[in-house]
Amino acid sequence: MKKVWKWPLMIVCILHGAAAGASALGTLLGGGSDQFRKALPDQPIRLPADHGAHPDYRSEWWYLTGNLKDEQGRDYGIQWTLFRQGIEQQITSDNPWLSPQLWLAQFAITDLARGTHRQDERTSRQGPGLAGASGGEYWLKEWRLASQGDALFPATLKVQSKMGELNLRVSAAKPVVLQGKAGYSEKSPGNASFYYSYPRLTLSGTLTLEGETRNVTGQGWFDHEWSSSVLAQWQSGWDWFSLQLIDGRELMLFRLRTKAGHANPENKPENRYGILIERDGSSRVLPPESIVLTPGKTWRGPKGQDYPVEWQLKAGDLNLVIKARQPNQAMTGRFDYWEGAVTVEGDAKGLGYLEMTGY
Repeated sequence: MKKVWKWPLMIVCILHGAAAGASALGTLLGGGSDQFRKALPDQPIRLPADHGAHPDYRSEWWYLTGNLKDEQGRDYGIQWTLFRQGIEQQITSDNPWLSPQLWLAQFAITDLARGTHRQDERTSRQGPGLAGASGGEYWLKEWRLASQGDALFPATLKVQSKMGELNLRVSAAKPVVLQGKAGYSEKSPGNASFYYSYPRLTLSGTLTLEGETRNVTGQGWFDHEWSSSVLAQWQSGWDWFSLQLIDGRELMLFRLRTKAGHANPENKPENRYGILIERDGSSRVLPPESIVLTPGKTWRGPKGQDYPVEWQLKAGDLNLVIKARQPNQAMTGRFDYWEGAVTVEGDAKGLGYLEMTGY
């Protein structure tokens, strides 16, 4: 019997370049398909095997950000993300070209000295030599993160783009952190993911912009997350902070916002999560009631979104002020969101990255 491929509008957007707004992102990351496995508690993350792709789950991403500095003291922010999206789980075949997986890679460079934010992206179906995440390599065509052994790090990240070229050596300064409960990260009742992070990476290598190659060093953050349902119908998006403090600690916080005029089962305006990683690599999850994220000054994005680029954060006994290193860091490719480098002031100082979706 002939298999029928289903190509939802969202998938057409991914392959052919049409932009998808906040509601479309919610459709992509929400529930709605029983053909994919659900993220459930008591399913342990097993490394290094789980560094690779999980095609039984609907959505997955590998994500690396960093704050870099060159030898002349100029500062940069960088983002590299590899997305996988399953489109029809019923199709099974030994033919490697009949894989129901689509891939999207995004790359961004923020040149803070010049006030510019450049971005590029690639898309592909899965196929030999096209895209994938296995055997210690995570790639879409020539954009590639390659492990140097069985462990994820050390690794090299190589990206060649029309806007510039990045060649980095990446090593883990701290061990992996399993988010949530042993890697099970609940976003709302019935919606969860498997999620782990490397909260402090050491980065070094070269960055080429406008024909000038410069030596760069810095620190980064890495996430890997997979799920079949992240957002509930009543959730509009998230605000996510990864902060690396000068005192050697790291703080990750996120809130999942409730849509205006909607109620969630807990009758709260948002779901909150936070984790503080100590200097020795030990970590503790913060009680949700101890986390307060208050948006401040906003910046009008290129498509009219009002993105908060200044925040007051309370996390346990820490009171912090988060500011975008420059407001112009909106991503405007297949999906509209804000992703950029930030500074940390207040009870602790540092640098980090902020991601805002659903605006």
